[in-house]
Amino acid sequence: MKSFFILLTILTTSYSAFSQSTITGKVSDEKQKPAEFATVLLLRKTDSALVKSALTNGTGAYSFSNISKGSYLITATMVGYKKSSVSVNVEGPAVKAPGITITPGAANLREVSITARRPFLEQRPDKLVVNVEGSATAAGSTALEVLQKVPGLIVSDDKITMVGKGSPNILIDGRQSQYTDISQVLKDLSAANIERIEVIANPGAKYDAAGGSVINIIMKRNANLGTNGSFSLASGLGIYNRGEYGVDRNFYRLSPSLNINHRQGKFNSFGSYSFFHRNYYDYSEFNRTISGSRYEQVNYSPNNANSHNFSAGADFYADKKNTFGVIIRGFIREGSRNASNLTEQVNDASNSLESTFETLNYTTSNRSNFSGNLNWKHSFDTLGRDLNVDLDYSNFNIETVSNITNIDNNNTAFNNQQFVDNPVKFGVLKLDYSHPVGKDAKFEAGGKSTIATIDNFLTFIRNGKTDADRSTNFRYMENINALYSSYQHKFGKWNLQGGLRLEQTVANGKEELNTVLERDYWQLFPSAFITREITPKISTILQYTRRVNRPSFQQQNPFIQFLDSLTYTQGNPKLRPETADQYKISLTYQNQPFIAFSYNKKQDVIFSNAPRQNGNLTYTTSENLGTYDNFAAELNFPLNLGKKISGFGGNQFIYNRYKADYLSGTYEQSKWNWLAYWQLAYKPTSTLNFELSGYYMTKFLNEFITIDNLGSLNFAVQKTFWDRKGKLSLNFNDILFSDNTRASILYREINVDFRQFYESRNARLTFSYSFGNQQLKAARNRKTASEDEANRVKTN
Repeated sequence: MKSFFILLTILTTSYSAFSQSTITGKVSDEKQKPAEFATVLLLRKTDSALVKSALTNGTGAYSFSNISKGSYLITATMVGYKKSSVSVNVEGPAVKAPGITITPGAANLREVSITARRPFLEQRPDKLVVNVEGSATAAGSTALEVLQKVPGLIVSDDKITMVGKGSPNILIDGRQSQYTDISQVLKDLSAANIERIEVIANPGAKYDAAGGSVINIIMKRNANLGTNGSFSLASGLGIYNRGEYGVDRNFYRLSPSLNINHRQGKFNSFGSYSFFHRNYYDYSEFNRTISGSRYEQVNYSPNNANSHNFSAGADFYADKKNTFGVIIRGFIREGSRNASNLTEQVNDASNSLESTFETLNYTTSNRSNFSGNLNWKHSFDTLGRDLNVDLDYSNFNIETVSNITNIDNNNTAFNNQQFVDNPVKFGVLKLDYSHPVGKDAKFEAGGKSTIATIDNFLTFIRNGKTDADRSTNFRYMENINALYSSYQHKFGKWNLQGGLRLEQTVANGKEELNTVLERDYWQLFPSAFITREITPKISTILQYTRRVNRPSFQQQNPFIQFLDSLTYTQGNPKLRPETADQYKISLTYQNQPFIAFSYNKKQDVIFSNAPRQNGNLTYTTSENLGTYDNFAAELNFPLNLGKKISGFGGNQFIYNRYKADYLSGTYEQSKWNWLAYWQLAYKPTSTLNFELSGYYMTKFLNEFITIDNLGSLNFAVQKTFWDRKGKLSLNFNDILFSDNTRASILYREINVDFRQFYESRNARLTFSYSFGNQQLKAARNRKTASEDEANRVKTN
């Protein structure tokens, strides 16, 4: 921690004072008459952040006092008139701004709105931005279902992977520690509040080194002048035949959500609440060949979940240089799972039935989280020299109770119970300093320290008695300290960015007071990005980053967790982190992705589900087994036909290669596959929109698993009304019911075929309404300190 206090001292002692100025000006209408009571806003030119606001007097005059030196934008608006702006540079004590003329604009409001619409995809030097706000196919979806529509992401069995990168770190507004089980939260989080998604395939030094890539979900936060907000109500129904794939009931969802913001003077407050009720199902079939017998299993698991998500916060603009903020957020989730597993043992040679047994598993789960964040932003000047300080604390509670009944071939029942208590606590301190060097360069530096404690209590009761072999009390503590610096410089047609991150990891794991894990090591993570403008529309981007994938907290827990009658999973406290070198070169057209080539190489690869046989039982564990090579070629293109049809399409050609020493043999497999994706929108009128989207991927390799073709086709129609404040959307998701998994494992004595379905085909109806002042966006969308920790806490 000493290094953090040194860094804080260096950064804060660089404070310097600047002289203050006064800006005066006038606003006139199209007839050059004074515009009385027009709203005038003073914005920083660098980021359009609001500095001050004023109303014109009877002569159309306005003034701003106590203004620091710098470049500003002054905008004027009035009911029935279009917004007009002028630029001004503040250098002396008194500045007279150019006159502003506003003109009637009621007839042109719709045209302006259409012109300002962002493209669905925007390629920036270090990330791909997916603007999902307003997309008809996103209405009524969960966050996980929205991610299914992002190019290059694969969502299968609720697991998210990026081509060649493995499982990405999922951030929400730049932070993670408020969520313990990110995949479960994404299934419960309504997409009504998502503004955009940032896909960062090769994160720079500012981001934690953990994980091969970063997906940052930016939530809507319209902290405007006055009061505003939005309300949304979504409902949906699964489309299935009774008796098909075990379906014995209707599956539906209901999700109301509310966002509200208020900004007055120096205070900005905001809050949100959403409720998500959903019942859904998982269905799977396994066919295992073990020692001359086939074990044919059918699993059907209807689930029920109620989730409450809430957040509240406030920003206090103490003065022109200091802003203080507080954010409180969390969730409460209650769920149940009623799984049935029927297994038939069949002689492989004669195909005769040898035995039948059944497993019933009723599990209830309760998860809750409370997270608090205190933050301070100090602006040394108006040119972008800023210091951000964040302090986070997060507390989670995860409790599950499983009542397991095994019924053998003689119809004799054996009752077992499994209790899991998993409290998790995080504390994070983070400092970030940004220092522009002239108008074309910027230096950034910072540090972060994270302390995590995870208690894992698992008790397994067999026939009324505690089973010591399957019960465990595992306590894990981890401290990660990091320092980083980066420099970005733009000259001519070049944009160069380089960074270096240093991380120290201290970890300790104890089971029943016995130390089973103890580590203390340092790692360096360089990154580099080079952008070259070839023409005003075409640019090329080169990227390199070094990343680390640390084992999840549960992967290191040596417990044995029961899954079904023949399957269980076991943790591995001796797991080492895997490292990856990632390269990419791409060509963009009008800041949209066009052609790209990437190569990724991993060492000490963590195979998340390395299978083993123990008699007729199959169990999986995580192992460091070898190397992984990935190559991908990407081609994206617009689909614009006339003025009413727009969209995009894309292809990726992917090569995966694994080499590992495992089970007294060498596993060496490689495979090419093809991924295609598309989204097409037809807009016959300014208020009506039709969208068609989907993806298709050929057979591909994932660790020991070969997965058959996957695909999905979606359709949506959206209607806006009430001056675009109201919106009604109807969606049909996975129309062909093709977004399901068929796969196999064939290595040494492991021979398993399986297929898995879930409630992916459904129809959704969504109504949303925006109220209040919708004209001016806020200055801050705060990112807190916890960016990487909780994604490593997995409970399923």
